[in-house]
Amino acid sequence: MKRWIANALSVGLLSGGALLALVASKPAAAADDAVVQADRALVAALQKGDRAAAEKLLDKDFSWIDSKGVMWAPDDAFEAKLKPLIGDAANATITEHKYGKVVWIQESVDNKYVAHFWVQRPAGWRLLHTNEILIDPSLAVKEVRPNFAVPCSNPCQMIPYQPLTPNEKAALDGWLDQEAGNGHHDAHLGENLRAVHSENGVQPPKAQRMANTAKAMADPAIRNRPPVGVAPVLWMRSWDFGDAVVSVMLQPTYGGKAYWSSRVFGNHNGFWMMEESYHTTIQAAPLMTALPGGKGPMGSSVPTE
Repeated sequence: MKRWIANALSVGLLSGGALLALVASKPAAAADDAVVQADRALVAALQKGDRAAAEKLLDKDFSWIDSKGVMWAPDDAFEAKLKPLIGDAANATITEHKYGKVVWIQESVDNKYVAHFWVQRPAGWRLLHTNEILIDPSLAVKEVRPNFAVPCSNPCQMIPYQPLTPNEKAALDGWLDQEAGNGHHDAHLGENLRAVHSENGVQPPKAQRMANTAKAMADPAIRNRPPVGVAPVLWMRSWDFGDAVVSVMLQPTYGGKAYWSSRVFGNHNGFWMMEESYHTTIQAAPLMTALPGGKGPMGSSVPTE
């Protein structure tokens, strides 16, 4: 068995590398569009264990990250009789964001959040990826921030992934610019960004995040503390759909547990922004730490095997 284990309504049309984004948050209804209808049909098939029906709607590259942070390949998921975290999509609140050939659908019920990444293939709409989050603060660990500077070598200077298309490279470069600590972070956040974390829950809208950043930087204790680079990338894959790129990364985090990050990046006249982001903690992961030196993968001078 092969198992991968290692996280308002607006319409905008921009010319010159255009990104079309349609955003809707609503309970599921009879008037849902074709992708939402397909999403509900797929969830029903997976809930019933109807593999034949489900496989008609799954992409050839489909992957499934469950709420414990385990990534499943399709064959394994069916063999394990894996069930969706939200088994009845008809009773969920549906949030749908459209980015051309990518449609991102969020189902939410209470503390359960599921992101489905639908993509348009020649044969029709297919589910490329799903990421499930069960928000549970009781599982949160107290992250310990290093009290020394940790340079951002990975991913700022090197990354274990080679973009295959100009769009993949541009989206990755935009994300690196976002995370490099040069003050560009908030500019790369999509206006309708939905970010959900396993322990920290649903993150505030962009405007509130920017206000929180400004408030934090006004505190000398935060502003003057040693810089710590963004969580490294140990594994990555991305898919190019024109003006939208889907990306899945495996990232350890300093002083915490590793997580999967599932994202959509959108092109706004050549400026790439992070439109969606789900962080699912790998519950079985150990706490990660950093040591001074900067030679090892986690800022450590200690050799690793």
